[in-house]
Amino acid sequence: MSMSDLFSNTTVSWKIIDMTQLSIRDQRQQEFADKWLERKFGILHLCPRFGKIYTTINIMEKLKPAKVLIAYPDVKIKHSWETDFAKRGYDASGVTYTTHMSLKKHVGELYDLIVLDEIHLLSDRQVTAAIEVMEINRNVLGLTGTMTRWTRRALYDDLKLREVVRYPIEQAIAEGVLPDYHITVIRVPLDDKTLRDYNGKWKSEKKRFSEFTYVINKIEEDGGNSIFMRLARMRIIQNSLAKLNKTKQLLKELQNERILVFCGVTAVADNLGIPVYHSKSGEKKVFDDFAEGVGNQLAVIKIGNTGVTYKPLNKVIINSFDSNAENLAQRINRCMSMEYDNPDKKAEIYIISSTEETEDKWLEKALEFFDKSKVEYI
Repeated sequence: MSMSDLFSNTTVSWKIIDMTQLSIRDQRQQEFADKWLERKFGILHLCPRFGKIYTTINIMEKLKPAKVLIAYPDVKIKHSWETDFAKRGYDASGVTYTTHMSLKKHVGELYDLIVLDEIHLLSDRQVTAAIEVMEINRNVLGLTGTMTRWTRRALYDDLKLREVVRYPIEQAIAEGVLPDYHITVIRVPLDDKTLRDYNGKWKSEKKRFSEFTYVINKIEEDGGNSIFMRLARMRIIQNSLAKLNKTKQLLKELQNERILVFCGVTAVADNLGIPVYHSKSGEKKVFDDFAEGVGNQLAVIKIGNTGVTYKPLNKVIINSFDSNAENLAQRINRCMSMEYDNPDKKAEIYIISSTEETEDKWLEKALEFFDKSKVEYI
């Protein structure tokens, strides 16, 4: 079988829905559960905010596993599982929870079902642990909301897990499962006036960025490895004063709106003039309150990408991103939950980007999952 054959026709064909019995979301969740049960080994690639846990519960109700292992990347995701088990009245006494990092502790243990939640986030070491766990376990369910073609291929190569269902964002929008969205990319030139201290030398961020670009190009022309220089250049963009000021301006214009802001570094988040939650701030109550609908604006760093539903929320500002489409999609989809009291909701996403060619290339890759006709550049 060729690679093209392997990864073709994985999207489920759409059936006629009897709306008198179930909502289309309920119908799809049952349909996708049944599709996985045909193999009992594979990945469900279901767009964020669709209901992967409910789909898994449908599987478990039919499979009736006595012993289940659920692995996830973040402890907040464990809370989502426990909450949804309770909502559905499912007896989860046979469920063992573990993080991706601790997956290696379960090597050699036999389970009736293994669930690898957010499977696209497994590191190389965690993939190795998963391979060892799967040596004596054949009922394996991978769950993801965002998976690039490269990740899909890598997971098949390493774990032999094939994507058995793909339910993309645009299909969910067309069926009314997710609200529609609009992405506005606000491009700003790096600041070339304000001098900043770079290791004792005072330069503008634009000049510093250009210097790194020159050195990187030179290294690569000579066949060298520029990875460390590229990381240093990326930090200039993450700490960009121009992007910080544009984000603050946008927050002022939208001061009466509920907005979640994703930043790349604590220094930027701490200078936005709004509540912030990150590993150094320790204000967990601020984060929990915002997720429950309390407060208008919150800035976070590498927190809240997955496993958290914010209610209500239809606006997100992304101050910092990289070329990883999975990461950007998770951030954007934080504001794409349907709201019963806002049936015409349309998610508004603002991405603050520099005018540098490097960041343009990152953004092009990062927007892989989204309809280009819904992206506006200003």
